[in-house]
Amino acid sequence: MPEYSHIQTYVKCDESNYKEVIHKFATFLSVIGINNDYFRSELQWELADNGFMYTGGGASAEKVNLNGSLLHVRPYVVGLTPDVIPELLESWLELNILFWTEEITSDYITRELKMQYKPYIWSLMEQFKDNYQQAGIYFTSEFSDGIPWSAIVSQKYEELWSFDAAIIPKSWVDLYIKPNDHVFYSTYFEDELYLARKDVWIERPWRDYG
Repeated sequence: MPEYSHIQTYVKCDESNYKEVIHKFATFLSVIGINNDYFRSELQWELADNGFMYTGGGASAEKVNLNGSLLHVRPYVVGLTPDVIPELLESWLELNILFWTEEITSDYITRELKMQYKPYIWSLMEQFKDNYQQAGIYFTSEFSDGIPWSAIVSQKYEELWSFDAAIIPKSWVDLYIKPNDHVFYSTYFEDELYLARKDVWIERPWRDYG
C-alpha cells in the first residue's frame, strides 16, 4: 500500500444529509476531471464499531495525464463522529484527494514536490476552496493527515501548523496570527489566508494578488 499525501477538507455530515454531500462530491469530481462512478452509486451512512463511517473509501486510484506524466489520484471520504473525536458536537465528513507520495515528491526528507505537479495540486486546492467553505483546505502528508483540522476542533493549537499547504477561511484566520516567515510563504486574499511550506514548495504556488 503506498504512502499517501492528501488534499482534504471537512463538511458537516450525518445520516440525514450523507447522500446529498456525496452527490455534491461526485459532481465536484466530475468538474475536476476525476472519475466519480463510485460516488454516484448508492452509498449509505454506516458506522463501524470504532465510530468511523468508512463507506466512501472504496474508490480506486486512476491515472491522470499531466503533460505526459501519469499521476495516480484517488478520491476518498471518511466520516468522523463524536465517538472518534469527543470534542465534536456533530459528525463531519472528511473529503480527500489522495496522491502517492513517492510519485509527487523529489525528496523524501523535506517532501519537496516535483515541479510538474505543483500547479495541479495547488489548482485542486483552490477548486476545493471555491466549492467548500465550512473548514480549511489542507495539503497534508501521511504523518499530518487530519491533524490541522482536529487541532482546531480539539483545541490542540500547537498542532495547527501541521500541513504542507493550506487555505484558511476568514472565520479561522485569527487562529493563524503571524505565520513563521522562515517556514511558510503566506498571503491574504479576500480575507482568506494562503500558506505553503517553503521546503515543500520552494516558491509560492499561487499567482500574485493585488
